[in-house]
Amino acid sequence: MNELFSKNFIQRVIWLSIGAFLISLIIWLVGFSTSLSPAVVDENNVPTEQVDTTTTPAYSPKTNFHWSTKTISYHITETTPGHYRQAWMRAIKAWNAVDVVNLIPAGNSSQADIILSVKTSYHEGGGTVENIAGGVVGYTREEFGHVDGIPLFVHQNKSYLIINSMKQAHYDSVNEQASVAMHELGHDLGLEHSDSPHSIMQEAAPTYLYNIPEVDAKHLAQLYEGIPER
Repeated sequence: MNELFSKNFIQRVIWLSIGAFLISLIIWLVGFSTSLSPAVVDENNVPTEQVDTTTTPAYSPKTNFHWSTKTISYHITETTPGHYRQAWMRAIKAWNAVDVVNLIPAGNSSQADIILSVKTSYHEGGGTVENIAGGVVGYTREEFGHVDGIPLFVHQNKSYLIINSMKQAHYDSVNEQASVAMHELGHDLGLEHSDSPHSIMQEAAPTYLYNIPEVDAKHLAQLYEGIPER
């Protein structure tokens, strides 16, 4: 009996190991992944006169991930305070004004491609806002993968404005908060952090921009070139 039990036990261990390996292989082949894109406090916070030297678009995560159509739905959570809701709405209006994508309100949160909200503090990546250089004023969680070989966002993206960090950085006006919201929404659409001194997608989210800069509009247009409207 002990000998039989030992053989059965060994066989179960072998099959469990094979199963775990196959699951890992499938996940790797599908290419499913999650990316976290935080925006830190802009300590300089002044416009620059440097020449834009960006020669190639900066996509998220630098491999052309985008939505399957140019019509993209969003939902602002009910718990988002009024002035932060205004910031998100300004960001939506700014990206729609570029006339590349069409951001539309979803019927409810479960139907939305993008969830827009706030959090009191930043706790992603095992850290808090106090021990992250510069302070994180917003972040976006993207879920992406390859569908029939095409790099696409495959589920809801979620973006947050961080209330405590906004207060610590004295981002008190809706204009300042909207600049951060534009940055995070840029990630939701497929843009990565940019080295361009004119970009809303600078890692240190600029707060002096009220519209989407030309460099970002160009990058978004290139990213969604040939993508159907619906």
